Amino acid sequence: MNHLITEKSDYLRAHAHQPVDWYPWGEDAFQKAWNENKPVLISIGYSSCHWCHVMARESFEDREVARLMNEHFVCIKVDREERPDVDQLYMDAILLSGRPGGWPLNCFALPDGRPFYGVTYLPKPRWKELLKRIADLYRQEPQTVQEMARRLSEAIRQLDTSLLEAVPEGPTLSRISWEDAFKGLLSDVDWIWGGAWSSQKFPTPSRWLFSLRAGLLFEKPELVRATHLTLEKMALGGLFDPIEGGFMRYATDRQWRIPHFEKMLYDNGLLLGLYSEAYRHNPNLFYRKVIQKTASFLLEQMRLPDGLFAASLSAESDGQEGAYYAWRFEELEELLSEPDLRKVFFTAYEVSPEGNWERGLNLLYRSLSDTEVAQRLEISVEAVEKALEEAHERLRARRSQRTPPPRDEAAIISWNSYAIWGLVEAYKALGEPLYLYAAREAAHTLLEGSADSLQRLHKEDRWYGEAFAEDYAAFIVALIHLYTVTGTENYLLRAQALMEKSLDLFYDEKEQVFCFTARTLRVFPVRRKDIFDTSTPSSNSLFAEALWRLAKYFQRADYEEKVRVILARLRRQMAESPTLASHFLQVALLEEACPLALIYRGENLLPFWQRYEPKIGWVGYLASPESAIPALKSYAEAPEGTWCLCTWGACRLPVHSEEAFWQQVAEEKERLKTQGLA
Repeated sequence: MNHLITEKSDYLRAHAHQPVDWYPWGEDAFQKAWNENKPVLISIGYSSCHWCHVMARESFEDREVARLMNEHFVCIKVDREERPDVDQLYMDAILLSGRPGGWPLNCFALPDGRPFYGVTYLPKPRWKELLKRIADLYRQEPQTVQEMARRLSEAIRQLDTSLLEAVPEGPTLSRISWEDAFKGLLSDVDWIWGGAWSSQKFPTPSRWLFSLRAGLLFEKPELVRATHLTLEKMALGGLFDPIEGGFMRYATDRQWRIPHFEKMLYDNGLLLGLYSEAYRHNPNLFYRKVIQKTASFLLEQMRLPDGLFAASLSAESDGQEGAYYAWRFEELEELLSEPDLRKVFFTAYEVSPEGNWERGLNLLYRSLSDTEVAQRLEISVEAVEKALEEAHERLRARRSQRTPPPRDEAAIISWNSYAIWGLVEAYKALGEPLYLYAAREAAHTLLEGSADSLQRLHKEDRWYGEAFAEDYAAFIVALIHLYTVTGTENYLLRAQALMEKSLDLFYDEKEQVFCFTARTLRVFPVRRKDIFDTSTPSSNSLFAEALWRLAKYFQRADYEEKVRVILARLRRQMAESPTLASHFLQVALLEEACPLALIYRGENLLPFWQRYEPKIGWVGYLASPESAIPALKSYAEAPEGTWCLCTWGACRLPVHSEEAFWQQVAEEKERLKTQGLA
């Protein structure tokens, strides 16, 4: 038993009985390293990570390996879900060293925490060899190690500054080179299989959401086409689970066929929002099914008793990656005994007696849509849909008899915020009240746990852990989304209060962007800025969106100026690296290409949301004849069913039907186009 036995994290506790003398991240470990003059080994992973489990079984549970680690290093285990700041620091270190990142992330550092070398997964023989080499280097060539750490720390220190343009002087302009951004986005599109042209494919929902919006706002049909192609191929591939819903982490091949099997809450929340918005633009049965199954996955498999959502499902079950999702051909034949049903299923899915994956097993992925299956078999599309739904139900019943992948029970604020966001967008698209109910319940649980400030994680009826910029920013945006479909002003008021708290905790007055860690948290070597989108939007881009929206509601010129400065500092990155700055680009769209706003006084705004108009940048929803929101107060006593269209601060006369409002929108869009403003 080691020092992890009292930790709350499932991931850390899973290592508590290993022979490695693991410490949690904290002063005790670094003090021990100072006292004994040993390098620190910082190993970072998370519960649903397949290769983390593999390395644990191969190396960390091996007594000979543990002896080497304990003799020569002070060993620290970190759950990246608890400490994304630590993960960010050491991930940047390994990337700046020219080695690929990933998890488990194993970084060697000096006793003061400065990294000097890092690797990801290594099989046991190579890991033992590396441990010996690092130990010898530290003992025999200390100056070399010190110089390695100095160079790497300096590179990390300069990284954020190098990505930001100078703080602008005087009035700031946020305009960017849209054509450069569009060219960058289109340069790596895989026009056959969708997504980016790569041997591995990640969903990157922020990128495709921006491509959809920008393609429509700037009349770039190739961006819209790339988005819909990606969404279709991604959901037909093995990344999507047609049996129980939900998306896997990423695909290991160009065709989206073979996934890495962990299911993460943040992926599914963001992808639910993406498919829902795409459905509002292009309503079709395929997207509807993806939305319904993804929402069902969240509600049935990820929802916790208090209404929050669990962090992830593991890639493994019964100690094997993907075992829960794979099928023997004979098993499929048995379950689908009717010839017609079997013919439809085997035509739709590329399964075979030899297997389409490893160990002779089959994964469920498709290269033919329902329409294409119907054409090949000369039957109706409806017959295909009915047959596949019947097959999916039978497979679901059989799968329920298997050992399910372990679930990480931790509820993380930012990831829950993406789930809230996705469920709200699904409600807008399909009008299903259950989606909105679940989103509100999760938000209320989060609000109950946050008096003056947030704590990042909830587990075993306790809140714990430092909240980071991404937690505050994502939750603020989620609350604003909830307000726009409910008219509940308390969501906006709490969002405003959290923004003020965020400015106090995270805003760097000198750099005029947000740091990732709170000023009250001791960090090394510098307070980092979270700038680039990864699997989730960067916290700075989320704060920029929240500031932009709150500025409209609360008439805050200081918020507007902060948005313009942030966008100005990221202008070059948006043009040169649009795939890594897609959420910033979404905010820039709001600033430059979404001049319309709706102020509505009434009881039901759902019909409005089910019609898609990206030029409407923000919505004021008055559900009662009183308002505490400055921008809306003058409309609070308007009769129910009042619609008011505003354009860059000037509002038209109110109308009293949705049809009349949409007529005004059409007229205003034509006027803007005529004047070259759209």
